Amino acid sequence: MSDIRRRRVARFLPYLPCNGVSVAHFAGWPVARLLCLALTLLALASSPVSSHLTRYTGAERSSTVAEIWIDADRIVLKLEVGDLDREAFDTLLATGPVDPSESELGLALTAGDGTPLAGTVRVVERRPRTARSTAPQAEPVRRADGQPVTYVEVVYDLESRPETLTLTPPARIGSSEAAAEIGFIVYHETIPVIDFQYLKRPETLRLDWSDPWYSAFANADLKRHHDAPLMTFLYIEPYEVRFEVLMRLKELAAWMQMDVPDQGLMDADTRARMLERIGPFMVRQSQVRIDGKTARPLLDRVEFVRVTPQGIQSLDASQRLTLPTALVGVILAYITTGPPQDVTANWTYFNERVASIPATVIDPVSRLPYDVTEAEPVLRWTNLLDEYNYRVAAIDAIAAQAGNRLEFSVPGVLLCLAAALIAGFGSHLRLGGVVRVGAIALLFALAVAVWPHGRAAVGNPFEPPYRFPEVEAIQVLQGLLQNTYRAFDFRAEADVYDKLAVSASGDLVTEIYLQNRRRLVMQEQGGARAKVQDVQLLDAVQVGPPTRRQEFTFRCLWRITGTVNHWGHSHQRRNQYEALIAIRPVEETWKITALDVTEEQRLP
Repeated sequence: MSDIRRRRVARFLPYLPCNGVSVAHFAGWPVARLLCLALTLLALASSPVSSHLTRYTGAERSSTVAEIWIDADRIVLKLEVGDLDREAFDTLLATGPVDPSESELGLALTAGDGTPLAGTVRVVERRPRTARSTAPQAEPVRRADGQPVTYVEVVYDLESRPETLTLTPPARIGSSEAAAEIGFIVYHETIPVIDFQYLKRPETLRLDWSDPWYSAFANADLKRHHDAPLMTFLYIEPYEVRFEVLMRLKELAAWMQMDVPDQGLMDADTRARMLERIGPFMVRQSQVRIDGKTARPLLDRVEFVRVTPQGIQSLDASQRLTLPTALVGVILAYITTGPPQDVTANWTYFNERVASIPATVIDPVSRLPYDVTEAEPVLRWTNLLDEYNYRVAAIDAIAAQAGNRLEFSVPGVLLCLAAALIAGFGSHLRLGGVVRVGAIALLFALAVAVWPHGRAAVGNPFEPPYRFPEVEAIQVLQGLLQNTYRAFDFRAEADVYDKLAVSASGDLVTEIYLQNRRRLVMQEQGGARAKVQDVQLLDAVQVGPPTRRQEFTFRCLWRITGTVNHWGHSHQRRNQYEALIAIRPVEETWKITALDVTEEQRLP
């Protein structure tokens, strides 16, 4: 598809409504109102509004990256040493036992009593750098993933469990600053203690062996974003309210009085049985009110998840799960007919570890953090969307004006037939008197019945084939595609079908429904469905002449951007499609009558 044609399509497309806020929206606002808005935006700018639960520092793209895995009986150090830093790790790059007394050891681990831990170097080899970026897409890549590094793996067997562990990077001569650029992350029983950070000087880690969730560095700047044992998120969308809860199984099991094995791994059957109980429990505990009425919850999802440097991810059956590491995600959905005016969500479970719960209220134009406490247990959202000129995207039928039509008066035709019978047409047909009177009466009755509807139209057989102006065709196709994807903003299947029927005809409604449900699923997010935010028609070329029924076929190229919003962050997907799309007037509106996708491409 040529760039020239794409520019032509873009020129023809009308300006479409968006959910953003432009300067024009604030014209005429009083100064005090603008000042309040500015303070609100300033608060939003200072709050964590990233699309990830982790903070991006760029440390995972350092010349050297260290991953430290702490278990009950051993510590494993995994190093990827960049070529620029080989000199700083000369001793460590030698295979065999590592003498902890060597001052130029490299990255040293020291127990709380000051004793350096002695490790064994198990692996030293050249390999490509691990791809581990958590950066936003717009972040420039400083070091290409896959670049060769020297991989080193050191194992430290623990005779006892230290209360603290100090990590000491190789230092510059005469300085405590690190002699290498080291990005590092530490896991205690698979729980990340921090997001990726830089190891610039010695840092001390306090180890909580009874509950690794609470292991933490003495340096308050070294921590993970998701460090609370329970977090809640209240989403307000045009046709749905969602209350999402991320919580540790350890706390939840106590509230539910559910027996959970406190030692060892949980097998698949044990996990499944627990999830079967957790879902109904959360449904029963739902205390969400919408516009003053108790809302009926739908259990959207209940699953075990894990904290990773890339955010919250679904935990599959093959991944390790223990009581200290188990994290449960529950999503309750509430169907609405449009944006509500007032929503409240109440949380009643607290304990000595869970005294304050980080919460976030997210609507189409704002994202505000709160703390839920036993004294203030209610999250509240009030509709202020009109203040930002927010409007829900409409799904409107697109009027068809293809070709001229011959119109006639329905009552007039019926009366003419009655007059013909009276004038003797009936005798020519040799109809009896009773039959003729009955026919006349029936025609008069039909004329009266259809009088309010007045007129009907039929295709003009003498009219030449209709020529579809390119500008109009592009606008119609763009509108039909937008309507089709907007229909999936609704949750109830019946609502989706009704909205699809506005722009698609007959059996095609079911086909589009099934295909789009499949295409919008993001498997990497546990099967969550993406909601389409943007539809761009890039190209549209008419294929062949129209049929007798004025059906037009176009080869179309379009691109969609969809997002999954949950757990306080968003995942984006961009897909591009090429398809043959047939449209024709049905009951005076344009509808898609055939759709054949010839190419589907996932964009980076």
